[in-house]
Amino acid sequence: MTYDSKCQNEIFRMAKQMVKERQDITGLNCIKGASGKVIVDDKRIKDSWKEYMEKLMNEENEWDLKLSAEVKEGPADCIRMAEVRPALKEMKRHKAPGLPGQGRLEPSGY
Repeated sequence: MTYDSKCQNEIFRMAKQMVKERQDITGLNCIKGASGKVIVDDKRIKDSWKEYMEKLMNEENEWDLKLSAEVKEGPADCIRMAEVRPALKEMKRHKAPGLPGQGRLEPSGY
């Protein structure tokens, strides 16, 4: 094996590893059922998910009847361009908007 073929094989191995690391996990091979046993058969996994979702959607939830919300009657408030333009001018470029006091994600490398 020559030096060039060794380098080429190493490059292909590294590229293959990089592709494999970036692949998404598309499905599960097994889950734990309601009985606690591990299920590996695709049909039984689907049946287990179906049972779980039916149970989840059909059980009664307790509600706090003390909670109330105000009902707004009438037309919705109109947002005017005279309000939007100054707000856009105050925004910083290349930064994601967010709520005050919460961390913001900023692009790196600028």
